[in-house]
Amino acid sequence: MNENFGVRVRRIRLEYRWSQQELSLRSGISTPHISSIENAKRYPSLEYALRLSEALGVSLSALCDENSVMNTPKMKNSPEELPLYLQNFVLNEASTPYLQAAHRMSTLPKEDSDFLQLMINLLAERRHLLPVSVPESESHIKP
Repeated sequence: MNENFGVRVRRIRLEYRWSQQELSLRSGISTPHISSIENAKRYPSLEYALRLSEALGVSLSALCDENSVMNTPKMKNSPEELPLYLQNFVLNEASTPYLQAAHRMSTLPKEDSDFLQLMINLLAERRHLLPVSVPESESHIKP
């Protein structure tokens, strides 16, 4: 991997007008690590390089090969297009595990992803159907 990898990552990120934090959320890679990659202080592992290429919507070879012509694709559903409450959720550190799980789920084969989505929906329905129970230790507390 050469120093241009990080330069190409930064160029695409800036074309999208993303902060390093947004790329971090989309790729599941920490912001300091992305900064180190962009500044050629670190080189990504193959897994991280693949995550970056997926998050940026370009092929891995486009990021690695300096002779490759890169056309930055139009990204759909930029956080700026989301309602304000979802934008706040995406930028909140507490959302990171959920966003990482969603990213992992998005990389599964369609059949596996569909199965997991079905399971999530069934569990959510079941949760709404079950009455809320108060633990016995709290049942003596009167409002």
